[in-house]
Formats: sequence, structure tokens, C-alpha cells
Amino acid sequence: MTVEAEQSRVDALIRLVGAIVTLFGAAWLYQTAFNTSGVASEIVTINYALGLLLLGVGLLALLAKLK
Repeated sequence: MTVEAEQSRVDALIRLVGAIVTLFGAAWLYQTAFNTSGVASEIVTINYALGLLLLGVGLLALLAKLK
């Protein structure tokens, strides 16, 4: 197996993990936006921040130009 084939597999795995984290962050934001009944506003703010963080990191991993 060549080094290029191994790197290609690593790139594909990183993009897969990025896609999973992006979907998880989007789902977290969706649930926070539409399911906040009875939750303190501080927790809602933290949930939005965590969702945006996951979404950002996932998109970064998904769209990264790997060598």
C-alpha cells in the first residue's frame, strides 16, 4: 500500500468524522431552538454555544484542504 493511498483513507475518515460532528451540532441547535420549554435561559445559551461550536468544528474538518 502506498503512502498516498493511506493518506487518502485518513482524509476520508477525517471528512466522515467532520460530517458526523456537523450533523450532531445542527441537531443540537435544532433541538435547542424548538424544545426550550421549562429550561433556564442560561442553559439555553450554553446549548446554543455548544451547538455552534460543534457545527463550526465539524464544518472545518469537513471542508479542510488536507495534504
